[in-house]
Amino acid sequence: MKDLRMRNALPYLLSLTALCWLACAPQADKAEETAAETVDVATCTAPELPAVEPPADPECDNDVLVGYDGLLVVTPHPDDEVLGFAGLMSAYLAQGKPVEVVVTTDGDAYCEACRFWKSSSTRGPTCTAEELSNLGTPEADSFAEVRRGESSTAIAIVGAPAATFLGYPDTGLAAAWRNSEAGELDKPLRRSDFSMCDSCETCSGGYGEGPETDLSAATLTASLTERLAAVPADTLVATTHWLDGHGDHAALGNFVKSLNAGLDAPHPVAYGVIHAHTPKSTAHPDCWYPAPGAPLCPCMDEDCANQDPQWVARQREYRFRPDWPAALPDDADYGEERQLCLEEKLYQGDDAVKLAAVNSYKSQLGFLAREGSHPQNLDGMIDCNGYLISFVRRTEAFVLTEP
Repeated sequence: MKDLRMRNALPYLLSLTALCWLACAPQADKAEETAAETVDVATCTAPELPAVEPPADPECDNDVLVGYDGLLVVTPHPDDEVLGFAGLMSAYLAQGKPVEVVVTTDGDAYCEACRFWKSSSTRGPTCTAEELSNLGTPEADSFAEVRRGESSTAIAIVGAPAATFLGYPDTGLAAAWRNSEAGELDKPLRRSDFSMCDSCETCSGGYGEGPETDLSAATLTASLTERLAAVPADTLVATTHWLDGHGDHAALGNFVKSLNAGLDAPHPVAYGVIHAHTPKSTAHPDCWYPAPGAPLCPCMDEDCANQDPQWVARQREYRFRPDWPAALPDDADYGEERQLCLEEKLYQGDDAVKLAAVNSYKSQLGFLAREGSHPQNLDGMIDCNGYLISFVRRTEAFVLTEP
């Protein structure tokens, strides 16, 4: 797989299908992260794997991370605000400090998840431009609106005020950063359209090649600058890291870093990593990060799920380790790690707040069908190895930069 840091359509395609490609780790109690064993496709069973020890307990940096007057969370897609920053939002809310959430894109170009939502099969017809994003009608009839609704539910569970959705197209942040670097600030950003593609994995012409919008790098720069300038100087800004392996995530980190530096009173910024910078020796960065990595990747297999009623459930549990601390990836120099230690209510137990918030992203997990319900054995297929719930940890890790 090509490096997702390349700014072209195919790598972004691979990034968008990350959450479903990751669904490959069969259940094995305390399994070895780096195991090379593979599932026997004929029987759809996994070998027993050796145990692995949890990471060492980190020092808490709560006094520093929560020592500012307020929090502005700016994320690329609907779900990043909870995956990376739910604990940080909760900590500020607990102290009675203001929290604002801005979600930049609608996450409308997640090809595999939209396809599964539409047809209840990863082999079904792909989504058209209108099915991906149809914000001009009063009905919530497109994937973009589904994702906004899920984000709103998750943020409410955390207890934060309703988010502002800027409505940029998924893939648009990476495109805007490229255009900005090329001096094409007014070049229109485009949404996606997968209607001509049989496969999400090879649909290089579908990502960011659909209908034009009236949005551009210039409008994005203006909107982000307005948001950054509107909050008091001692407000902590939280966003995705400029070395994040997802094109939109890295682009947003670069925009925030650059625009914040140009303010008369720049803000402190906490950068979180959702996707590692490199795939290492795996098919995709999300195969190994967050640890423990998936023993088999990719693995999303409807045939195995139909053979084995527990196929999805066992794999979802594999990376769910809420008692483990979070950590930055070890494949690049992201900067000095700062750890926020979370209250137990956020990560501990079946009713944990962050777990409940993550579970709100039903379309990203594979539990939401546009009509009716999915076949029982396929429910949860999109995130069957538990990538999303692997962010439910006892800490959240950041890189903090001061003005």
